[in-house]
Amino acid sequence: LAHDSTAAIIKVFVDGTATLITGASDIGQGSNTTLAQIMAETLGIGLEDITVVAVDTEIAPFDFGTFASRVPYISGNAVKAAAEDVKRQVFEFVSEQLEVDVSDLISKDRRIYVKGSPEKGMTFSQAVKGCLYLKKGGHIFGKGIYEPDTVVVNQVTYEGHSTPAFAYGTQIAEVEVDRETGQVNVLRMEGAHDCGIAINPMHAEGQLEGAISGGLGQALYENLVTERGLVMNPSFLEYKIPTALDMPEIRSILVEAPDPGGPFGAKGLGEATNVPVAPAIVNAVCEAVGVRITQLPLTPENVFQALQQKQSHK
Repeated sequence: LAHDSTAAIIKVFVDGTATLITGASDIGQGSNTTLAQIMAETLGIGLEDITVVAVDTEIAPFDFGTFASRVPYISGNAVKAAAEDVKRQVFEFVSEQLEVDVSDLISKDRRIYVKGSPEKGMTFSQAVKGCLYLKKGGHIFGKGIYEPDTVVVNQVTYEGHSTPAFAYGTQIAEVEVDRETGQVNVLRMEGAHDCGIAINPMHAEGQLEGAISGGLGQALYENLVTERGLVMNPSFLEYKIPTALDMPEIRSILVEAPDPGGPFGAKGLGEATNVPVAPAIVNAVCEAVGVRITQLPLTPENVFQALQQKQSHK
């Protein structure tokens, strides 16, 4: 990639509420909530005070895309920078009114006050109104741009650094295999993943559980059948995916090791939770029956044939 930059814009209203405008696309992973949480924590306001306007290309700033588990890290840093821009403007006004240094101010629970003297301050809304009226039209807009310190990978030497953060995790599967039919049942899965700091632990656990559902489908069910270029199982009636009844017992373990470059120490938790699922299941099947199967999905037919081949080679 030539770059991986993104931007965010924040507009603050006179009642102390604010709108976040971002090009980051929430495709079900909850990034709108996560970005709003980063903004709320930075400004010291409530999550309910924030409206997120996302992916409206007419008004939203550029975002490189929702892929590579990049949104919490890259877009999150842009949102944090935009919130810091807003905070700077509001703090400059409050410092003048309270006759204190900007560095002595804290913003928390919708109030801006002096460190060690919480009674000396004003509400966030009062500060915004002051910027608007006392500064004769001091409208507050915040802008944040983030470009990670990455280096394009050299396709000859393979030197480079295409991502600012790396994902680490491990998953364990417990399975049972019917040797007579080849049927594989996944009884339990545990996943431990380093997500930096979990901005929203419930979302992070849901991400892991969803990844296990997707990986379970890859490992046991999903098989695109084509014949002469035509898809022969074009609907979910024929193309099988896991349902709630197929899900095993799941234990999600969030390993929180703050990433120095991420917003509040956070980093992505996307593809890394999906990749180990099928290998863990395949390894568990191999451990159970002593056969290494290298073709997915592990349908009863594939497993049964592998067991028969093992028997014939004895």
